[in-house]
Amino acid sequence: MKNQIKYLQNLFYDILNDYGQVYVVVRYSENTVIGTRGFSEDEKQKGLILVFNQRNYKNLVWSDDGNINATLGFGLSNRSEKCFLHSDDIMSVFSPDAKIKLDRWDIWEQRDSVMKSGNVSESGETDNRDNKIVSLDRFRKAKD
Repeated sequence: MKNQIKYLQNLFYDILNDYGQVYVVVRYSENTVIGTRGFSEDEKQKGLILVFNQRNYKNLVWSDDGNINATLGFGLSNRSEKCFLHSDDIMSVFSPDAKIKLDRWDIWEQRDSVMKSGNVSESGETDNRDNKIVSLDRFRKAKD
């Protein structure tokens, strides 16, 4: 299992035990399954944030190879969906309560290699002018 996934796994369980709620960001791929619900078109582009708390999951197993199997509740009715999160699609683990977020560096390296290949300009704008997404990373001020 990759070291990044081990860190995410440890952080996940620590936050869940200490704060009772943890968020996992997953990206869309054919390997990740979100029950019969699936991914919406918007989620396929931007990813999906899954919330784990004491009331909305069952049978959580984070395997040695980094994959997550769980039954998660979705929506106001907490409708159960069997989920399989492939290790390569787990982007980050975070908690607003704990004020911590851990991103996978290997995923960001893949994004950077796409940027260097010419698909994305230095300003963060894609070559397709219809898509008006601009990265704010270079505009953010560092907190003291």
